[in-house]
Amino acid sequence: MAQNGTIYRVLVASPSDCVAERKMIPDVIRGWNASHSFSSAAILEPVLWETHARPAMADRPQSVINKQLVDNCDILVGTFWTRLGTATGNAESGTAEEIEEFRAKGKPVLLYFSSAPVVPDSLDAEQYQALRDYKQKLGAAGLYFQYENLESLRDLLQRHLAGTMAELHRSPSRGPAGSDTENRNDELLQYRSQFDSFLRGLEAEWASERDSGPVGIDEGKTILSGALRDVLSFRSQIVKGLDAVSRTLDEVAVALRSLQRHQTFLDGGRSAHAFWKAGDEAIARLKGLLEQLDGYVEGRTA
Repeated sequence: MAQNGTIYRVLVASPSDCVAERKMIPDVIRGWNASHSFSSAAILEPVLWETHARPAMADRPQSVINKQLVDNCDILVGTFWTRLGTATGNAESGTAEEIEEFRAKGKPVLLYFSSAPVVPDSLDAEQYQALRDYKQKLGAAGLYFQYENLESLRDLLQRHLAGTMAELHRSPSRGPAGSDTENRNDELLQYRSQFDSFLRGLEAEWASERDSGPVGIDEGKTILSGALRDVLSFRSQIVKGLDAVSRTLDEVAVALRSLQRHQTFLDGGRSAHAFWKAGDEAIARLKGLLEQLDGYVEGRTA
């Protein structure tokens, strides 16, 4: 069935040393589409200069990129590691100029700095110092996050992108014609539907692995790692209200993180059994959220 929707263009901005990030960020954006595009009637398009820019000779290179890409994008996701980039004449680097263009127009900027280890001999001392100066300058102008590895960046971006879209987009089905109560209930019903779909998939995957009588718990940890990312995404979508749901999601996230560190011993399977039991309990907590969400929708919970 055909469906009308709104396209938001997400500019991926970074210096040349963030190669892995430029490959991973579009995957996160496409993941948001898979989870939310149908229910929200919104689609995110990842925009990179290497795939979206076209030849032009009318102006300096960064100005051309600004006109072709930056001016037509709605959200910027920026990453830095060891380099700031080449000065453009108007800013410290192309990435810095793109960030300033977004900030000047009041558009959302999601900014991340890598703290991953680097081989000292590979560092460009001048570039690294320029990056440190720029990072210090940004500290007084806004909020940025640091990430230790790509998995950490993925988790951060999933949460922040979900929260940004919750504030930026209102589905056409929840337009201004309805009352605040009607709009809120529509949002809650969509949220509950998405959460129910996530939980059904998690339960099926978890039960299949648990009941197969596995010797180890590695596959179980992988399942719960994915569940943790989804739980954090659902937590970030709660803009206001739903206090009980927020608390439960926070508590389950702590439990899922703890299970990632669970160790097994030569104890007749007791430590492995404890892992699967604790996983069952965490999923049961998530199932209880459906009743909490129903309470909010029906007005039984303030």
